[in-house]
Amino acid sequence: MDPDVVVIGAGFAGLSAAVRLARHDLRVLVLEARGRLGGRATAFADGVTGELVDNGQHVLLGCYTETFAFLETIGAADHARLQPSLAVTMIDRHGRRTRLACPPLPPPLHLLAGVLEWDALDWTDRLSVLRMATPLRLARRQVRREAVAGAAGSSADGQVIAASPGETVENWLIRHGQTERVREMLWRPLALAALNQPADRAAAPVFARVLAEMFGNSPRAAAIAVPTKPLHLMYAEPARAAIERWGGEVRTDATAAIRVGNGAVEAVEVEQDSWKPRAVVAAVPWFALGGLVQGQLGTFRDVVDRASRMSASPIATVNLWFDRQVMTEPFIGLPGRTMQWVFDKGLTFGDSTSHLSLVSSGAEAIVSRSNEELVVLAHGELLEALPTVKSARLLRSTVVRERQATFSLAPGQPERPPCVTGVAGLFLAGDWTQTGLPATIEGAVRSGHRAAEAVRAALTSRHEHPAP
Repeated sequence: MDPDVVVIGAGFAGLSAAVRLARHDLRVLVLEARGRLGGRATAFADGVTGELVDNGQHVLLGCYTETFAFLETIGAADHARLQPSLAVTMIDRHGRRTRLACPPLPPPLHLLAGVLEWDALDWTDRLSVLRMATPLRLARRQVRREAVAGAAGSSADGQVIAASPGETVENWLIRHGQTERVREMLWRPLALAALNQPADRAAAPVFARVLAEMFGNSPRAAAIAVPTKPLHLMYAEPARAAIERWGGEVRTDATAAIRVGNGAVEAVEVEQDSWKPRAVVAAVPWFALGGLVQGQLGTFRDVVDRASRMSASPIATVNLWFDRQVMTEPFIGLPGRTMQWVFDKGLTFGDSTSHLSLVSSGAEAIVSRSNEELVVLAHGELLEALPTVKSARLLRSTVVRERQATFSLAPGQPERPPCVTGVAGLFLAGDWTQTGLPATIEGAVRSGHRAAEAVRAALTSRHEHPAP
């Protein structure tokens, strides 16, 4: 095909950008280097059973407004099951099972009401959560202010902010009077799940932004949604079908290079094929950008250099198959442990198998351990938390490591780039770009949509004001 736009990378960012562009009657070509779609959110066939296994457990939140809009557009809205409001069972390090359930009240009252009824905490712990009302209000105000400034093309600098850029999440929580018990049972699990980094390493401003969106507009914004299909079937293949339905093309096993010269994109190349599109969206992870864009980079060299200096944070997932059901809920939090969450894939997908996925976010300390060590660790923590596991026989196990699962959010990391670059015709998308969010599905989709809108604006401007 003779594409208007080439999108390189077929994860959430690239596919959401391509869908939006194709839907607006642009000829879109998507190029993915791997043999399957999905990027860092995909599934693969287990080598023994053939069962589709996610490369890591991913969840959505009710505040992922653009993600749900994307799923609706590609006909996959029913591929994730969203709770009415936040409700999660937690089993602490002593084996005590409790449940945090937030009632349908206006936020943040629903969180406060849920915490006040949560018997995992004593009254000192519960009352300390009330002290988060002010920072949450500041964070929500900051988000609204930045949205208004962004729409007006201005800056929101010079205003009161919710958290200091050099402050860690842990210090921010301590400064606002959060007790050790509340931090262990509530805030650290949330921070690890959202930021993929321990609270004593991750920067506070991004976590404040996450909390502002979770507890900002609706009681359902903090609710958890779990995919009901393996990830590539949940969104990637429906996105491919939508792009092709609107006249686009998706290629896998297509390692691309972007040739740049004289301040503009000259061509996109894959082996013997070459295209000269009107625009290119580079929707690859930060660590792949340097190998993608080649030629005379000019000022774009600074973006590539900053991307190369971004640190990564890993995730380790241990999959365990048992001979019987051992859980009655789709997921359970395991605060204070190495494996912080366990998901029952059988309950989620609606089949009778007992396939559990145990997830360790921010897994720097364990990612280099052997598979056997990680299986023993995960099984041991599961035995401590769930007595039903003692009567079940472990049939098999697998370990999935994503060493570059997300970019680091530690203070002092390089500045994240916007979607518009200094190279004419080149745009960036990806959760690592300047979204204000951590490395989440929603951040990736927002970046894809922003890149698509920036491409459309640039092409419209070029059509209205052609070069002399």
